[in-house]
Amino acid sequence: MIRAHLVAALSCLLLATAAPPAALAASAGDLETMSRMALLLGRAVGCGLDTDRAVKAISGWLDQTFPPGSAEQARYLQSFGDDVRRHAQQQQSGDTPDSCADVAEALNAMNW
Repeated sequence: MIRAHLVAALSCLLLATAAPPAALAASAGDLETMSRMALLLGRAVGCGLDTDRAVKAISGWLDQTFPPGSAEQARYLQSFGDDVRRHAQQQQSGDTPDSCADVAEALNAMNW
């Protein structure tokens, strides 16, 4: 389950880095990518995995998609952080369908 989300998120992340700077409003695709990255990152944090490379790549994507200092960044960064925390808590409490082994495999499969 998580692998399909990760493949989609990676595809969007790679496409976004090849695209010109973000427009003024977040697209549905941007929000979906952000949601999928929050899911993976949150579950990885909940498992206590090393997320340094993921955080660096995701931070770059967020800065490119939602320009630093913009109202969009303030809005969406808060939402992203809330989602990461929620997914981490769910993983720690066992309220997800993925084991930490599944999450580790998915995180390591990403080309950060």
